[in-house]
Amino acid sequence: MEATPPTLLMIDDDPLMTELFRQFMTRQGFRVLTATSGQAGLDTIAAESGAVKLVITDMMMPLMDGIEIAQILAQRQPDLPVLIATGHDAESAGTSLPPNVVGIVQKPYQNRVLAERIREILRASASPSS
Repeated sequence: MEATPPTLLMIDDDPLMTELFRQFMTRQGFRVLTATSGQAGLDTIAAESGAVKLVITDMMMPLMDGIEIAQILAQRQPDLPVLIATGHDAESAGTSLPPNVVGIVQKPYQNRVLAERIREILRASASPSS
């Protein structure tokens, strides 16, 4: 039995979106932290001392977008996977994504599909690399 559930961080400037995500993913067995800005998300990651196992961030936010967050995390914690969520065309996300970006999900997403994708990412990141 796992002692503590995996910790996810959802960064989205829409507080309703982060709250709905938190409620659903908590019922799915995750510990969920939320932030409504890029800087608040980075501060949360720093305060959690390595507990966050996956960051899900909105692509388009004021002041700091999801790609900028991923770039900063690629330098600070390169092994922390980042999943980008966007309501825009996912292909416009950029040709040069940081190496820690493990995927792009289209909003609105189906919670159950997203939960399974998150589990896949966590399994892959937990596997020892060769």
